[in-house]
Amino acid sequence: MTTTPNTAHSWEYEYLPYTMSGSEDSAAEIEIPNYRIFSPNDPEHYIAETNEQLPGDVQEKHARLLSTAPEMFNALEYFFNIMHDYESSLRKGYVQQAIDTARKALEKATGGAI
Repeated sequence: MTTTPNTAHSWEYEYLPYTMSGSEDSAAEIEIPNYRIFSPNDPEHYIAETNEQLPGDVQEKHARLLSTAPEMFNALEYFFNIMHDYESSLRKGYVQQAIDTARKALEKATGGAI
């Protein structure tokens, strides 16, 4: 039996920079980029965080990709499950559903349309 992809699990990310006093001026603060990946059901216990030694734009790309892991897993698992009988899955619309699910996950991971 083929079922629809499981979309119950989802992760999100948020920007939570660190602040550090500047070396020359102790009153000035330097913002150090940092992203945290978390489950919306339990945001206080984050799943991962990015490496603050990387540039902020790279960290955001990593956070987007990490936060998409559950959707990517579900899309891949669904695709794998329907491929045992490709012709039947094609007729029933499961292949198109797998493509749509994968496209949605990739769009979330890349931050735009693919």
